[in-house]
Amino acid sequence: MKKAILVLGLCIPFVNFYAQTNESSDSLRIIETRSISIISTQNKFIGGSGQKITPAQLQKLNQPDINKVLRTIPGVQVRDEDGYGLRPNIGLRGTPVNRCAKITLMEDGMLISPAAYSDPSAYYFPTFTRIASVEVLKGSSQIKYGPYTIGGAINLLSTPIPLQFKGFAQASYGSFGTNQERIWIGDAKGNFSYLFEVNRIASQGFKELDGGGNTGFDRRDFMAKTRWQSAPEKKIQQSVNLKIVHVEETANETYLGLNYEDFMENPLRRYAGTQKDLLNLFHNHALLQYHITPIKNLQITSAVYLTKTFRDWGRANSFGGKSINNILADKTTNITGYEIMTGQADGEVVFRSAARTFLTRGLQSNANYHFKTGALKHNAEFGMRLHQDEANRYGIQSKYQMSNGTMILTDGGEMGNQENQLRAAWSLALYADYQISYKKFSLQTGLRHEKIGLDFSNYGTADYARLGTNLSAGTNQLQIWLPGISLDYTLNANQLLFIGVHKGFSPPGMPSTTSTAQAQAETAINYEMGYRLSGQKLYVQAVLFRSDYQNLLGSDNISGGGMGTGDLFNAGKALAQGVEVSAKKVLEFSWLTTFKFPLQMNYTYTQALFQETFINGGGDWGSGQITNGDFIPFITPHLLSLSAGAENSKWDVLFSANYIGATRVKPGQDPLIFAQSNENYASVSAIRAFTTIDCSINLHLNKNWGLYASIQNIANNQRIVANLPQGYRPLMPRSIVFGIKLNLN
Repeated sequence: MKKAILVLGLCIPFVNFYAQTNESSDSLRIIETRSISIISTQNKFIGGSGQKITPAQLQKLNQPDINKVLRTIPGVQVRDEDGYGLRPNIGLRGTPVNRCAKITLMEDGMLISPAAYSDPSAYYFPTFTRIASVEVLKGSSQIKYGPYTIGGAINLLSTPIPLQFKGFAQASYGSFGTNQERIWIGDAKGNFSYLFEVNRIASQGFKELDGGGNTGFDRRDFMAKTRWQSAPEKKIQQSVNLKIVHVEETANETYLGLNYEDFMENPLRRYAGTQKDLLNLFHNHALLQYHITPIKNLQITSAVYLTKTFRDWGRANSFGGKSINNILADKTTNITGYEIMTGQADGEVVFRSAARTFLTRGLQSNANYHFKTGALKHNAEFGMRLHQDEANRYGIQSKYQMSNGTMILTDGGEMGNQENQLRAAWSLALYADYQISYKKFSLQTGLRHEKIGLDFSNYGTADYARLGTNLSAGTNQLQIWLPGISLDYTLNANQLLFIGVHKGFSPPGMPSTTSTAQAQAETAINYEMGYRLSGQKLYVQAVLFRSDYQNLLGSDNISGGGMGTGDLFNAGKALAQGVEVSAKKVLEFSWLTTFKFPLQMNYTYTQALFQETFINGGGDWGSGQITNGDFIPFITPHLLSLSAGAENSKWDVLFSANYIGATRVKPGQDPLIFAQSNENYASVSAIRAFTTIDCSINLHLNKNWGLYASIQNIANNQRIVANLPQGYRPLMPRSIVFGIKLNLN
């Protein structure tokens, strides 16, 4: 199998493209939409509880942070980290939120994680300022969008190629030197069309580094799309699409937060020991896609892609021989390490560079055919994906000397002396989906098959040349069948009842090279039942969901509070269940002109419990006994978002508030214990609830020019937002950004 993949050379992740059953004379729009969207823009009754944030909504929000945008959709769990949403932590319906490792993350309908099978923690996330709309799919329909099919899938849609000449430019500047520049231009001439887009977003950062210094970032993004399409009068419609993306980022970002005492004194402080912490990231992606409609009602889409991502996040690992976690947990006992970390004393700083190169390639093809037989409507989809990804971990451990608050390099180290691994995976994924509709009923059945091979080679931290003198290796293969079924009942033109059940799956991670048992794949039986009202001025959706895990997977990542081995381990049976409610209402009032008042509410309740007693060996859930009935940490039970706005043809204003309830950070059933002082750090089990309020204003000067302003965290809330990766982290303080937009038609 691996030889076959290497011969092919290119692979693409397997995702289904949602087929629209209604026909349109605008063939360009049909092909562009079907190629990238997982939610039909023309069918309000999609299977499962999917929701979409439209381009118009994003333009009103003026929000570059994906975390705040996703909080407008129920069922989505987000943990803030850097304040800008550059490396989001996202979970769906009770899945872990660490680095998006348990969701299927896509851009334009394609897997975008650097190594979804072999190393799924997504340190790369698409530049959100070039995203035109966002789709979130949950429920039984998501088995088409693996490999992670328990929580759901998120699809980010980039700027589409326009049907005629269009251009757009945007520039902004605001608090902490935050600035954004974006420009794109596109056109369609005969059979050919194109789009070129350039984005840059940068900031000096809102953290205050001991001794001064930049704590911000600079990200630059280039995207090009070209398309050839057959003439509209041709009997057989075809198109060839090419997409190329290049991303570069330099971020003066750190894993290290603050202890409680220092946080209360100045939540924006950054310790002197983080002055050399730096992330460098490069991402290149190429996608070639072919679409053909050989006969009426049959669409076939095939694609190949290649993605290469490099990231090197260098950061301090210990001070004076004391680990960061120990210093944060007990400042008094580790006072020497603390004083070196804060630059008050001289001493050794161990620094680790986590250089990793990810390569992904694939081949995909899928077909959709819809037809009628009397009163019955049929829609059949079939697809396959041949996929390979790999992660090359080749990190350096070096040493610095803290001297009068300045870190001086004393030992540059050797490549591979900190981490020296190769992780590789291949997969063959197949699916079949069949939907039949009769009058008010629609039954959808699906079956997904995954066959996966995993290879792990650990050369050890002394074999810099990878000669294999101390090689520890392991392999693992598995295959699984994943069925799903859902039933929709249309009450009337605007109302729908739906129910579904499917078997969900997550790959088991790298093979074990020790006596520790190999982790098994994570599986869960997932149920949902819901109601949807979709009118012109009123939208309501209410969903009950439940996931019964058979062998929950935990992980060991520094970003999640572990040691950083990246290993996965099973935690037995578990349960995640809850309710999602979403409502939107638009009020209208006419006096000289028409005013609209959009209102929106989203609420999520999630209960996530371990259902077995076991001894946890470490990782994101800590160490020691976990008892049947303990709450799974980092899953927030109560999430609420509210928004209210006013608009007419000349301007619009939107206020939004997000409430994030108290969140457990340790397994347990006892009453929550919040941080009070450094002395009880080890017993702290939760982070307090907090609320943020934001505002966005748009002024439309004419059909081409517009001005906008956004205010984030209006109340300047400085509550603790997270205690990961290492120590307490604040919300971004109040910030104001002013900008200008230009539309060319």
